[in-house]
Amino acid sequence: MLFRNSLILLALGCAEAFAPSASFSSQQISTQQMTQSVLRPSTMLYAEEAEEAAEEAPAAATGAADDILNSPAFLKRKIDVLKSDIAAIDEKISAANEVYEANKAEWGPQIENLRKEYANISDRLDSQNKAGSAQATKEVASKLLTVLDNYDRAFQQVTPETDDEKAIEASYKNVYAMIISTLGELGVKEVETVGIEFDYEFHQAVMMRPDEDYDEGIVCEELAKGWATNDGYLIRAAMVVVAA
Repeated sequence: MLFRNSLILLALGCAEAFAPSASFSSQQISTQQMTQSVLRPSTMLYAEEAEEAAEEAPAAATGAADDILNSPAFLKRKIDVLKSDIAAIDEKISAANEVYEANKAEWGPQIENLRKEYANISDRLDSQNKAGSAQATKEVASKLLTVLDNYDRAFQQVTPETDDEKAIEASYKNVYAMIISTLGELGVKEVETVGIEFDYEFHQAVMMRPDEDYDEGIVCEELAKGWATNDGYLIRAAMVVVAA
């Protein structure tokens, strides 16, 4: 196509150069002018067509690449590669499972024994911690109960008469209430007595007597308070009278 257009332009240039003219006698066309008039349009046309061809080349290359990537042969090859990779991964997984099963058969019983031993040690430590905590609570509560006993004896022996004595008694009762509150924070509570069945684990029977208000075996009177922890650990048994 480029060659044909160049021939056409060359023919038109020659026709214009050699056409008869009224002023032919007074003008002379040189060989150089004729050559320039013919070659200039051909050169410009060639440059334009070359530029268009350069612009169309990447698009053609891209289309060819897309055709290759979407071709059945390429897709089949890609699927074969993926299948090969999956098969290799499956083989590695199978080998790893075989190693795991072999190690499990060899070390499984030992690991299980270690787990049981660890569980036993943890349980033993928890029991020791609870026993130690209960023992510490018992020691602290016993010392506080000694103070409460002194308060109880004082309240029974002294009867305030004047306002000043009543004010002093009130201040002592406030301290007494604070000690009771502290025992509660430590998880210590009074042992229930009157009106419930005698319990040899928490009650100490001082005597038995007939009582019209309570059935036989029911605590009818409390002589000294008993104390125990919230989880049932006895600190001091309550001294009681039991109905006969």
